[in-house]
Amino acid sequence: MNYNAITDTSSKSHAEFVAWLSARTTAALSDARGNSTALESAVKDYWSKATTASLPLDEIENMLGVDEDNIMDLADLSEEDEEIVIAAFEQCTEI
Repeated sequence: MNYNAITDTSSKSHAEFVAWLSARTTAALSDARGNSTALESAVKDYWSKATTASLPLDEIENMLGVDEDNIMDLADLSEEDEEIVIAAFEQCTEI
């Protein structure tokens, strides 16, 4: 799904993109449980899609692991898997 928060200020488009990205990432993380390489890949894909869409960093971070019903909770990750996801996300933010 193509979306850019800078050029498309429609709240409907934003909500649709966020829902799509959340569902896609939740499924990818769920499928990757127990596989650190696949978890890291899912996070990198999430980061790439979110930043390409020009979402603000706080929104990207909140969607992944802060907000109620965040992606990591919805993916039902173990504590160990969550640590891998957080580390991969932190690496993305350092780039």
